Amino acid sequence: MVLSETRADTTVITLRPHLSADWRQVKRFMALIAAVVFVVAAAWSAAGIWLALPFAGFEVGLLCYLMHRVCFRLSYLYQRITIEPGRVLIEQGVRGPPRRRWELSRPDAHLHVILPARSVDLMRLTLRDDRTGLEVGAFLHADAREQARRALRDAGLMETSDRWWQTAGP
Repeated sequence: MVLSETRADTTVITLRPHLSADWRQVKRFMALIAAVVFVVAAAWSAAGIWLALPFAGFEVGLLCYLMHRVCFRLSYLYQRITIEPGRVLIEQGVRGPPRRRWELSRPDAHLHVILPARSVDLMRLTLRDDRTGLEVGAFLHADAREQARRALRDAGLMETSDRWWQTAGP
C-alpha cells in the first residue's frame, strides 16, 4: 500500500505491505484452529489415547509461534519517506516510532530503478545519494512498486535506471 501526502514543500510517502489478513484476523484463525485441534485431541483422549494431547499442544504452539513471526511483523511494518527541499529522510519501523533512519542529501538524492532481468522478477527501487543507497519497498508487490515509483517521481526525485538505454516505463 502506497500513501502519499504533500504539505507545502514537503512530501511524505508511506509504504506498507498489502496483506490478505491483518493481525486481528490471523489471531481469530489461530483460535479457530486451536479449538478444532483440542476438540479432536480431547476426543482421542476420552477414547484412551491420551498421548494426543501433548502433540496437539505442540502443534498449536508451533503454529501460533510461526504465524506470529510471519504475520505480526508484516502487519505493522512500514517505511516512511519524507522528501523536503534540503533532504530525503527514510524511516523504517514496526508499529510505533521508527527503529531505523537514513538521511540523504537532497540535491544528490535520486531514485534508481533496477528493472527485472526475467519476467518473474520484480522491479527494485533504490534511493541513493553520493554516500548511501537504500532499497525501499522490498515488501511491496509489483503494482505497489510501480505506484511507489510514480509517487517518488511526482515528489520531485530524479529517476535513473540500470538499463538507461531502454525506456524505464511510465
